[in-house]
Amino acid sequence: MKRNLMLIGVIFVAMLLAWPAMSQPPYGYGPGYGDQDGGPWMGRGMGPGYGMGPGGGMGYGTWGYVPQKLPVPKSKEWVGKLKEILVLERLSLEQYSLDADKYNTYMPYRMVIPQEQDHVMTIERLFAAYGLPAEGKPAALTNTKTLTEAYELCVKMERDLIPRYEWLVKNAEDRDSAGVLNNLLIQTRYHLAMFEHALQVGGGGMGGWGWRGHGPGMMRGW
Repeated sequence: MKRNLMLIGVIFVAMLLAWPAMSQPPYGYGPGYGDQDGGPWMGRGMGPGYGMGPGGGMGYGTWGYVPQKLPVPKSKEWVGKLKEILVLERLSLEQYSLDADKYNTYMPYRMVIPQEQDHVMTIERLFAAYGLPAEGKPAALTNTKTLTEAYELCVKMERDLIPRYEWLVKNAEDRDSAGVLNNLLIQTRYHLAMFEHALQVGGGGMGGWGWRGHGPGMMRGW
């Protein structure tokens, strides 16, 4: 009974996260990726979806809000760890897109990938607000052999991100930065739950996530 309630909870959260993503184009960077014109980032990503509004709360309606100007962090260690997490988020975005295409698997990649893109753009915008370059040496992709191996890699990558986000939130020098990063932390925990469930039920449409060849909005497999 407890396990069933947990599964229902994961599915409910996933459906909430999926709603803005379902209306988005296929994977990849959309028009205007990385463009900033005095307002929210324009691109594909989460679109007018799940993010952090100007009031600091989570909900539907806007991109993750980042002020145009933020105080430059005094801690070089903090900035260095923010660069590390940007590299890892860029890697997650590329790895998930690669494996989703390789195994022709729709979920949960289809919900996670747009949000990974938004994570990358949000962190890049943090660096822009600090007046610092969003640099970092690209990390190498992993050549997974099976869908199960791909899911295991997803779980590992999301688990690796969580303590990094927790440290950045705890040690942030301003509340705006802490709030933005805390929202990314919450979504990362959701991603971990979805990939753990996908790994548990297996690929190929077994009971849930392993959708293959179905278009946006198709709810087969729930």
